[in-house]
Amino acid sequence: MSKLPHSIEAEMGVIGSVIFEPATIELVSLRPDDFYDHRHQKLWKHLTDIHLSGKPMDAISVYSYLDTRGELQKVGGADYLLDLQNPDVCIDSITHYSDAVKLAKKCRLEIAALEDGLRVAYSGASASEVTMSALIDTSIKEDKNEDLGELADQFIEDCRTGNVGHFNWWCEQWTDKLGKMSSDLMILHAPRSTGKTALMLQWIMQSHKGGQRTPLASIEMLKKELMPRFIANIGQVSTYLMRVRGHITLDEDRKSTAAVKEIRILDLCIRDKKMTIDDIRSWATAEARRGVDAIFIDNLLSISDGGKQYQSKTIMYDDFIRKFRDLRDQLKVPIIILAHPNQEGGVAWSKDVENFADIILYMAEVPPEGVNIRGVQVSQIPCQGKHVLAMFQKNRQGISPVASLDFIGDTQTFKHLEWVNV
Repeated sequence: MSKLPHSIEAEMGVIGSVIFEPATIELVSLRPDDFYDHRHQKLWKHLTDIHLSGKPMDAISVYSYLDTRGELQKVGGADYLLDLQNPDVCIDSITHYSDAVKLAKKCRLEIAALEDGLRVAYSGASASEVTMSALIDTSIKEDKNEDLGELADQFIEDCRTGNVGHFNWWCEQWTDKLGKMSSDLMILHAPRSTGKTALMLQWIMQSHKGGQRTPLASIEMLKKELMPRFIANIGQVSTYLMRVRGHITLDEDRKSTAAVKEIRILDLCIRDKKMTIDDIRSWATAEARRGVDAIFIDNLLSISDGGKQYQSKTIMYDDFIRKFRDLRDQLKVPIIILAHPNQEGGVAWSKDVENFADIILYMAEVPPEGVNIRGVQVSQIPCQGKHVLAMFQKNRQGISPVASLDFIGDTQTFKHLEWVNV
C-alpha cells in the first residue's frame, strides 16, 4: 500500500518559518499530531512549549533547548535543524504551508475511517453509520484547536463589518429583527394544518430567489405533492380549486404556467421518499460539496429507524437530534427540521431537543376568543386567511419574540403582520 497522504515540504516550511521568524507561530493553529513525520511531531511540541514559556526561539536557542533535554537526536540532530532553515522557505507562505499540513491530516483521518468501514462491511454488517459518523467526527475534530483569542477578535471584527450570519429568514421583517442565521439547529413545529410546510416552502423559494441554495429532504411528502404548493405560492393561485373543479380558468392557466417557468429557474433541490438518519447525513454531506446555505428536513417524525429497533421513540429521536447536531457542526449551515408538538406544546417524543436545538419555533392558530401568551392576552386579528402566532420557545442567538402572521391557505402564503408585545 502506498504511503498515507502527507507533505514533508509543507511541514518543513511551517517549522522553518517559525525558526526563522518566531512570531509567525501566532499565524497558525497546529497540533503535533497534525504532522506526519515523527521528527516534526516532536519538534513542533517543543517549539510550542518554548513559545508558551516566553523564552527566545531563534535557531541557537532552539538547538540549546533540545540539546540540554536530550531531545536533539530525536528530532533529527543538528544537521536536520540546519536543513529546516532552508533559505528557499518563504516565511510569508506559512499559512499556505499550514493549510497543506491540515489537508493531508484530514485525508489520513478519512482514509482510516473508510478502512474501518470496509472492515465492518467485509464482516457482513452495514458500514454506513460507522463510516458516516467517523467522517463527520474527522471534520468536527479539525476545529477543536482554534485559538480562543483569535475567535474573540474575529467576532468583534465581524460585528464591526456586519459580517454576522449568512442566511436570511423567510421575510425581511424577521431578518431585520433577529439578524441573519449562521449555523443554527432549528426545530419548527406546529399542529397539523397550521401551515408550517407552507412557511418552509416559502422560505426555500425566497432563499433561492436571493441566490442561495437550500436543499430539502422531503420525507413526509413526495415531490409530486409539493409542486402544487410551490405553484400556488409563486403564481398566487388556488391549486386546490384548480384540482377539484375539474378545469382551470384562463387567468389560472396563465399564472400557473408562469409559476412553473420560475420554478425551473430557481432550480430547487428536493430529495423525497423514505430516508434514515444516516441517509439524510450522507445526502446532506454530498449536497454540501456542491455548496449549500441551509438544509431543510420535513419532518423529524417521518425519519426511518433503519431497522435498528430502538427501545423507545424517545431514545430514537434523541439519537436523531444528536446526529443532526453533529451534522450542523460539520456543515456549518442552518439545519431547519419540521416536527410535531405534544399536547403541552413541546416537541413530541424527544427530551433532548431543548438541549441540542439552538432555535425552537412554535406556530399555532389563534382561536376566536384569543390566547394568553406569557401572561398577555392576544386577540384574534381579522386576516385574509388564518391568524397564526409564531412563538420563539428558544433562541440561543438572541431574543425570543412572538409574531402575528396571516396564513392564506389558498395560495400557501404567509405574511408578517406585527411583532406582539408580550
